[in-house]
Amino acid sequence: MSGVDLPGGRPPALGVAVLSGGARWEPAVLPLLDDPAAGLHLVRRCVDVAELLAVAAAGWVRVAVVDSAAARVDRDTVDRLRRLGVPTLLVEDGPTRSPAAADLGAADLVAAGEAPAVLLGRARALARRSRPEPAPPSPAASGSGVQTDLATGRIMVVWGPGGAPGRSTVAVNLAGELARRGRRVLLVDADAAGGAVATMLGLVEDAPGVAAACRSALRGRLDAAVLASLAVGLDDRFRVLTGSSRPDRWRELRPAALDVLWDVCRSLADVVVVDVAPGLSGDEPDPLEPLLAGPSAATRSALQAADLVLAVAAADPLGLLRLVHGLDLLAEADPQLAPAVVVNRVRSGTAGHRPRHQVREALGRAAGREVAAYLPDDPRATDAALRAGRSLGDVAPSSSLRRALQALAASVDPSLPAAPPTVGAGPRRRRRSATSLPSGV
Repeated sequence: MSGVDLPGGRPPALGVAVLSGGARWEPAVLPLLDDPAAGLHLVRRCVDVAELLAVAAAGWVRVAVVDSAAARVDRDTVDRLRRLGVPTLLVEDGPTRSPAAADLGAADLVAAGEAPAVLLGRARALARRSRPEPAPPSPAASGSGVQTDLATGRIMVVWGPGGAPGRSTVAVNLAGELARRGRRVLLVDADAAGGAVATMLGLVEDAPGVAAACRSALRGRLDAAVLASLAVGLDDRFRVLTGSSRPDRWRELRPAALDVLWDVCRSLADVVVVDVAPGLSGDEPDPLEPLLAGPSAATRSALQAADLVLAVAAADPLGLLRLVHGLDLLAEADPQLAPAVVVNRVRSGTAGHRPRHQVREALGRAAGREVAAYLPDDPRATDAALRAGRSLGDVAPSSSLRRALQALAASVDPSLPAAPPTVGAGPRRRRRSATSLPSGV
């Protein structure tokens, strides 16, 4: 443990912190937790979560005994204690165990009605097993409240570097095309830098659904029924979990809650399409809450849960340069990720004659990457969709971009039936330009 000493000397190895808020079990248990004969030492009876986290961060304790009804005790609190190497023994102050309390991800749970000796034994066992370096939670302790055999939906994350390459346009319309092909689809706006999905689909929900889902997850109350009530249903196959357009609300997307959210999303839909922000680099800690993950945590959490990642880039020299750098960051964050590259706004005006060839050659030279899909530049169709607050399939069904997105939907889910031919989809004339991509991106 930490070498920091308390006044009067260094605490024993098996230090205990308690947060009970005056619960009825406290008088009988506190003396047992401060009995040298039991091998435990009561370091601090904390008045709130902030003090509990501070004591844990100082390295003075090996286990936290917490009443489930104490103010601000949620899954995020338990997760932050775990990351500090301090397991949580949650005490349910009632005659029976509460499912909500069990879903907070605690290392162990005991009913307050149990004999004090039982609580003492559980606390001592956790303290002996704890380690200064936290271990990742086991799947059995995920606490999502969803049975594993029901959580079968695929998660597709639409990511891309900074510079507005069209991530949200791809996410919204890919989700719409998958729904049209018969899949149950949930579109999640997890862009902590400022979500655009609600605006693009003409939704005027005041409260972002993803933030409300995270709050339910932190309390251990998120399941498929709750998630369905928070999502906006566009039709019987297409639901949307809206985000916030305000980047200052990123704190609502806590990693501990998002880890639960992805599992519940899988149980609600066949395909979960997640729109995320570009940020991947480490965030500066918040001076007021140094243990709180930064704005990029939502993106990292979604990428870790993804079955498929689409990396969207703009088809111009700057957009491709940003993609190459972004792919390097992705590889550093998770070497196992194998994103499929989608090049958006392909046009001869920025890529030159034979724009697809130019883009393919440039990415091959700079990053050794193949392109999975090319999406043509179609500002008339995208402007019409944005004005109407609808998808391309609703307002521009014959547009070249919509046809390319149909093909993308088929490629990311090849088990889907083939799409019927689009009426009136004639070839677009390609502009000529002497401008071409540089030899190095």
